[in-house]
Amino acid sequence: MLKTNQKNVHAFEIEKQEPEAVMEFLEKNHALLQYFLIIFKYDIESEVKAVLHKHQLLFLETNRALNGRYIKTTEKDANLLKQNSPNAIEPKTTIYERNIRSGEEIYSTNHLIFLGNIHNGAKIISEGSVSVYGVCEGAIVCFGEYLILKEVKSAQIVFQNKILSLKEVERLLVNKNIKIITKNDDILDIKEVL
Repeated sequence: MLKTNQKNVHAFEIEKQEPEAVMEFLEKNHALLQYFLIIFKYDIESEVKAVLHKHQLLFLETNRALNGRYIKTTEKDANLLKQNSPNAIEPKTTIYERNIRSGEEIYSTNHLIFLGNIHNGAKIISEGSVSVYGVCEGAIVCFGEYLILKEVKSAQIVFQNKILSLKEVERLLVNKNIKIITKNDDILDIKEVL
């Protein structure tokens, strides 16, 4: 009997572009891209493949149309779904009162709260929202509704499948005040809380 495992995959889909632009993107973001499948909608050049192999990134070349579901619901629709699904499970919250060390990786479907520091080389990946009240030097990939950060010393942040740009990271580095990141349509909103 054939044994299989079903996996949910988060992917970046890249349309045909100049190889230099693709290589620059891969070099700049390779630390975060290791958590994603990179789908190229064309046959990629050998120099792009070399960068992918250099950073051991997972990729797929295909000319085939990928059929995904894009569902946009209104707040009214979401409330109806909640009312009609009384057994729907809300994500739980996990609180870490300690520092997350370099090399430590945390993968969770829960909301996560970190009271200590996240050291350089640590990786946090959460399907829920993430709150970091210590210094953040590690990589964070957050698919939740919000991301709360206090003191950021890392540019390795992905929020809802969007890698934060240098300009967005600079807004986080301005001071040590708590900031909340949310997303409205495709626009990131960074607000200072305290």
